[in-house]
Amino acid sequence: MSSKKVYSKTSSESETHRRSSNAVISLSQFAHAKSKGTRRAIENYKQKRKSKFDRNAGLLRSYRKAMKNEGYEPGMGANRSRGNRKRSLDDAKPEQNDIDLPKPVSEINDAQMKKDTSQPKRKRRHKTDPFTKAKEMAKQSKEDQLSKEKLRSVQMKEKEEKLKKRKQRAKKLSKLTSKGQPMMKNIVEDLLDKI
Repeated sequence: MSSKKVYSKTSSESETHRRSSNAVISLSQFAHAKSKGTRRAIENYKQKRKSKFDRNAGLLRSYRKAMKNEGYEPGMGANRSRGNRKRSLDDAKPEQNDIDLPKPVSEINDAQMKKDTSQPKRKRRHKTDPFTKAKEMAKQSKEDQLSKEKLRSVQMKEKEEKLKKRKQRAKKLSKLTSKGQPMMKNIVEDLLDKI
């Protein structure tokens, strides 16, 4: 007789086996296992990016249409250098002389600048100090501090004088006769001073 020994797995062994088999998960499982708030935030972010992209595309489309209506080649914006812009604008102009197009802004500005050079240049104003308000506030706070310190010193002197008078009055009123009775002379004087 052959005896076969059957070993049953204990509960702790089966739990560790399940954990190790589930240890590797796919990226999509990981992403979907996250909390709903995180997924919602990611979806909101993607939606915002898409709407921004769509808006920019619409703006670009309307810009190109406007440039085409004006007779210029789109894409010659402010980020190009002036020399290249003038050349490209000259290339973009139609060769027919009978069509009158408005002058580009750069040509108008150049003509105005030539006229303006004949006028005497104005003297430049001196730059204002950016810290004037801060300096005024600091000066004001220093003055406030000095006034507060003076007020404190006056109050301290008054307090000391009152304390001195109170001690003298207490000493006077606490005087006793040889038999241990309070001196009526001092008490009457104090009452009269109060009136």
